[in-house]
Amino acid sequence: MNSRFLRFCCIGGLGFVVDSGITYGLVGLGVPSLYARIPAILIALTVCYRFHHGFTFRKEGKAPWRGWYKFLISNSVGSVINYGCYAAVLLMWPAAPLIIPLAVGSVVALIANYVLSVCYVFR
Repeated sequence: MNSRFLRFCCIGGLGFVVDSGITYGLVGLGVPSLYARIPAILIALTVCYRFHHGFTFRKEGKAPWRGWYKFLISNSVGSVINYGCYAAVLLMWPAAPLIIPLAVGSVVALIANYVLSVCYVFR
C-alpha cells in the first residue's frame, strides 16, 4: 500500500476525531445532528488541509490560503458524499449512535477525497 495513502488515512483519522468531537459537542448543546455536521465538516477540513500539506504531501513552508480553497472545493465532493451517507444512515436507523453514521460517511468519502487531493490540490 502506498505510504502517502497511509499518511492520508492517518490525517483523515485526525479529521474524523475533530468532526466527531464537534458534532457531539454541538448535539450536546441542543443543535440537531444534521445541522451540527456542517460546521464540524468545515473545521475538520481546515485541520486536515494543514496536516496534509506538511505531512501527507510533504510540501514545504506555510500552507497557503489558495491551497486551502482548492482543498475545500475539491473535498466538497467528499463532504457531500460524507454528509449524504450520514443522513441516509440516520434516516434508516434514527436511533443509531452518532458514531456509526459519522464513521460510514467518513469511510465512503475517503477515496473521493484522496483522489481529488492527489490530482487537483497537491499536484
